[in-house]
Amino acid sequence: MGRGSGTQNHCGNVTYRKLELYATSSKFDKLKISKAIVAATREFGGRFLQVDDDRGGAHFDIGDKPAWSKTSQALREGQKEIREKLAQENGGVNLDEYKQ
Repeated sequence: MGRGSGTQNHCGNVTYRKLELYATSSKFDKLKISKAIVAATREFGGRFLQVDDDRGGAHFDIGDKPAWSKTSQALREGQKEIREKLAQENGGVNLDEYKQ
């Protein structure tokens, strides 16, 4: 369940980490966003894979709960910079106040 530049630089991962909605959402809404991303990815034939080195490098689907967790983790990365950018665009309003 990749950490590192390979998965971090994938165009889909780069795009959804930039979601400003996530930066200003409540904890409950953040989970709903993560679940919606996983559901949409699966609906379009996408999968969340992990390599099984014990089986010769075969890939297997990790399931929904780990996919939600990994999606949430990826969305959290870079959120400080997004909140700072939004604060500048909103006249100095500190969006960290809404962070939960």
